[in-house]
Amino acid sequence: MECSACVFLMKPFCWFSDLYCAIRESELFLVLLAGILALLLIINFSAGYAICQNQGSMQMERAVRTYDVSNSHTSNYDYGPTHGPHTWQTEPNNQSPINIDPRCVERVVFSTPLVWCHYDDLPLGIRLENNGRTLLLRAAFDSPTPNISGGDLLSRFEFREISFRWSWRNTGGSEHAIDYAHYPLEMQCMHVNYSSDSSSTSSRGILMISYFFEVSEENPYLDTLVQHLVMVQRAGQCAEVPPFALRYLMHAFYTRFYSYHGSLTEPPCHRGVEWFIYPMPIAIGARQLNEFRQLRDHNGARIGPNARPVQPLCDRTVKYNTFGVRSRR
Repeated sequence: MECSACVFLMKPFCWFSDLYCAIRESELFLVLLAGILALLLIINFSAGYAICQNQGSMQMERAVRTYDVSNSHTSNYDYGPTHGPHTWQTEPNNQSPINIDPRCVERVVFSTPLVWCHYDDLPLGIRLENNGRTLLLRAAFDSPTPNISGGDLLSRFEFREISFRWSWRNTGGSEHAIDYAHYPLEMQCMHVNYSSDSSSTSSRGILMISYFFEVSEENPYLDTLVQHLVMVQRAGQCAEVPPFALRYLMHAFYTRFYSYHGSLTEPPCHRGVEWFIYPMPIAIGARQLNEFRQLRDHNGARIGPNARPVQPLCDRTVKYNTFGVRSRR
């Protein structure tokens, strides 16, 4: 015979056991279990996303502090009659941009191809900035940073930022000209010598890769950028946009491009910059170009034209580079 104390102690255990069996055999148990697992998964995903966002933001802040090598000490300038290019205090020679006369170039054949690395990689983040004079695009990478080498380059050059030049007319806007013909938009991609101090404001070790755009059909690759310009229409606005590979904007060319020694095109216009000019224009739709023209300066007026006039070539040589194997005699 069981004692009354044992019976009393066993009853709660039996109740909980029966309840557990009933829940386990019912659909309610499966629903609760699935809900708990889903909640844990959401918490884990949210934590991981927050960590990645924080890492990308920190990388972007470092990028913004590091990449401003062009005009970190000069800000009181514009393209108007008061503070325009005719008032800039610059060195008298080896200045950019220039007009390129295809009939007066040195033709160069090199056997080492240009090497474009990691331009297909997805950045941690991309930031657009309207500084009141142009549109800047900066990207933060975990590592390695997109870079270019080969050809007649003596080192590897890492990507830093992209700026744009445009006008209100389709017959002008670009800073560089080919046979005195300008394009409505020019994209200039700054790269810095991998072995140099990227925080320096000197332009030594800077490679600028320039592309022209011509009004034609819509460019779907360019829409990855253009669709976000509305977020930076006012001067001083910055916006982080969904990241995309730089290859969407930068065509990897290997032959038939111009090069010359020049300068930065914004004050203080440091010299010692190597320019690569890709002469084949890239398509841009009229609607897409109009989005650039909606960007405003610090006075609320539309930006443009924001191009420095062409500078004298003087005794410099412009090279027309082609890739191939030199014939042996």
